[in-house]
Amino acid sequence: MTRRPRALMALVAAIAALGAALIPTALLAHDGRYAESGELLNALQVWSIDAPGLAIVIVVGGLYAWGYFRLRRDSPNFHFPRWHAWSFAAGWLVMLLGLMSPVDTYSDDLFWMHMIQHVMITMIVAPLMLLGAPATLALRAASPRVRTTYLVPFLNSRLVRALTWPPAAIVIYIASVWSWHWPDAYDAAIASEAVHFVEHGVFLLGAVLLWWLVIGVDATRLRPHHVWRCALLVVAILQNIGLGLILINVGEPVYDTYATAAAVREWGPDALLDQRIGAGIMWVPGSMMFALAIIVTVYYWAEREGFKDRRNDTVRDMQIRVHGEVPTLGPRSGEQ
Repeated sequence: MTRRPRALMALVAAIAALGAALIPTALLAHDGRYAESGELLNALQVWSIDAPGLAIVIVVGGLYAWGYFRLRRDSPNFHFPRWHAWSFAAGWLVMLLGLMSPVDTYSDDLFWMHMIQHVMITMIVAPLMLLGAPATLALRAASPRVRTTYLVPFLNSRLVRALTWPPAAIVIYIASVWSWHWPDAYDAAIASEAVHFVEHGVFLLGAVLLWWLVIGVDATRLRPHHVWRCALLVVAILQNIGLGLILINVGEPVYDTYATAAAVREWGPDALLDQRIGAGIMWVPGSMMFALAIIVTVYYWAEREGFKDRRNDTVRDMQIRVHGEVPTLGPRSGEQ
């Protein structure tokens, strides 16, 4: 095993150990519905546990690590850059922070903190994990039986094709965001851990469908043209701005949960200001992530077109050297 796989294994083990060490503290740190203090030092010491989410993150991270090391062992000549693994590990770490850090603890009390958590899941975790090329890794690391019996049929199934059709993917993403920001649904997610878990799962699924089409690093058929990718990102920005503007310009708190929390606690912004800060986080940082993705997409689009032009020029030069002229599809000399 080379040094970098060992370093990756050490990172995964360290994060898992950190999570295990924080469990007792986290379970004792936040006793009660509302956080007791808004002081920075106390806030940084208040960690929480989302047990179902943490279990899924650990299982997914373990499966990816197992697949990566198996690929390195069984197919050392297969080109799978290490930055894929580091990207996935970074997304995995951000997910852990989103589920265990003070961001999660105070998300029940502050709308803007909850919005940071959602931005982490949809704008950071999803693209980073997809940059890890999980589908490619699964196809290469799985046994021939698992690959041909389960993975390939699933990736080529009508369900996957329907969900990853660009118009369907962007509609699912928008529906996941707007439906869970409906006041009744949002308040229900705060009141129930089970509903909150479902909410995060829906957010992640919608984001994965969108970013999978935009990033397109996996060796699958899910590689739409760059025009489609830019169009998806533009629509995502517009809906982000639209929802943010609604929450900023409304004249009263939309979510009863945060209105109650603001009335109970003796620190932090009032409910309306809290709501506007959260909407601003959705609007500005969220839209900036999509804008950055557009810039990167256009850059690679230009690189691809430039490669095509260089390839055509090379073919043209070879034809000139061999034939003395460039063959054309027009009529031959002397023909009318």
